[in-house]
Amino acid sequence: MNAANKLLDKYIETCKHASDSAAARALKVQPSAVNNWRHERAHPDAESVARMCEATGESIAHWLPLIEADRARNPEARKVWLRLAQAAACVALMFVATTKNASAAQYLHATAQSAENVTSIHYAQSMMALMRDRTRTGRPDRRRT
Repeated sequence: MNAANKLLDKYIETCKHASDSAAARALKVQPSAVNNWRHERAHPDAESVARMCEATGESIAHWLPLIEADRARNPEARKVWLRLAQAAACVALMFVATTKNASAAQYLHATAQSAENVTSIHYAQSMMALMRDRTRTGRPDRRRT
């Protein structure tokens, strides 16, 4: 299942729409557009993604790169969008580390699960080291580059 269908399912469940057609009306798109999303013939535009994210409380910074990665026409473009999704996940991880917020940690865990764990272990380890330095000193690492 692609990212657009996952977000659409969350949207329909959260808003308690009876059908894809009802969701289409609420999103101000044609029912055929939602049908095309379902069958992976098309992808939602940024405005529709924003509406679904707003209604579900999800982060557009998480979902938009994943949907654009599905839309990508070649593997190189897909990699770029997935890297952007990784960066958004890392920002969320840093937020959790600095706020020590339990609900934010749950959100990050769900985000990582829905992103299908695209983050490489080396990238995650470097982010963890950065967060450790930040929590020890109370400020970001300011090494010269």
